[in-house]
Amino acid sequence: MGDGFFRKLWLGTAPLILWAAHFFFCYLYVAAGCGAATWAVLLSVTAVALALAGWLVASACRAGVPDTLLEITRLGAAVLGITGIAWSALPLLALGACG
Repeated sequence: MGDGFFRKLWLGTAPLILWAAHFFFCYLYVAAGCGAATWAVLLSVTAVALALAGWLVASACRAGVPDTLLEITRLGAAVLGITGIAWSALPLLALGACG
């Protein structure tokens, strides 16, 4: 039990959980406030999520060249998380609220 399994599990899944939280919040916010959704809130939430995902990518890269499957997975999940956040924010920014 001393190998830090849950810490490693959290570091590997944190970017995907962040992506899911951003997706859920943004689409729920637009649906609930149809017409009243302010772009400042959506842009600030997206900026914070992208900054956190960028920090997770940087922390995954800080260890150097990934040589274990866990490190490769952690880096891949971090890149997938930042890509997913940016990709899921595009319809919100392009279509607008209730568009």
